[in-house]
Amino acid sequence: MSTGSMSLDILLDQIMEDAVALSQDAVKDIRKRYPSLSEKEAMEIHSLIIGASKSDGVDASLVVTAPPSFAIKEKSTKVVVQELLESAKSSILITGYSLSDYFGDLVDCIIRKSQQGVLVKFYVNHIEDQKGFDKLCRHKGRFLKIYNYPKQADNMAALHAKVISVDGRETIITSANLSYHGQEGNIELGTHIISSDIAKQVDEVFTRLLFKKIFIEI
Repeated sequence: MSTGSMSLDILLDQIMEDAVALSQDAVKDIRKRYPSLSEKEAMEIHSLIIGASKSDGVDASLVVTAPPSFAIKEKSTKVVVQELLESAKSSILITGYSLSDYFGDLVDCIIRKSQQGVLVKFYVNHIEDQKGFDKLCRHKGRFLKIYNYPKQADNMAALHAKVISVDGRETIITSANLSYHGQEGNIELGTHIISSDIAKQVDEVFTRLLFKKIFIEI
């Protein structure tokens, strides 16, 4: 695999290796994957990701999606996602690799929150291929911003992060898509983090990517 086509998972693994080795080797890989970034900006993103992995005083708990026949004591992905969105009072940052009709009720929740003055920033993967975003696009405006990660020369490149961050305080980072199988049917793992530092760093990463036009506002 060439460095230019490096997957995000591999790139994140290399950044985490830097955290252990106290190096910045992955900065060059960030720039190769996102050539529009300057070296300084790539270093900032590198530092933000490492900082997020090392923050002290973080309250984190496991979030799980499992088959219905499997009883779990950990928090359910579906329940945590619903609670986060319903509780939002000032802001929601959410990413969507895949959005299915199953998520329709929570789409309505997101629209309602934006109409109540909650600032929603929805980062979308290849929106041209996702009919599930049609309703959200009809309601975009001052408090509902939609940002697309367009198709790249490398057709395997994608916005693959699954993140919801609310009110600059609570964040869920998970392998689960916004779909039935992601929320109920698959085996998915994630973490629910209560930390203003982590929420701020997540927002800063996406803001920087937007500033460099890696995401395009719809």
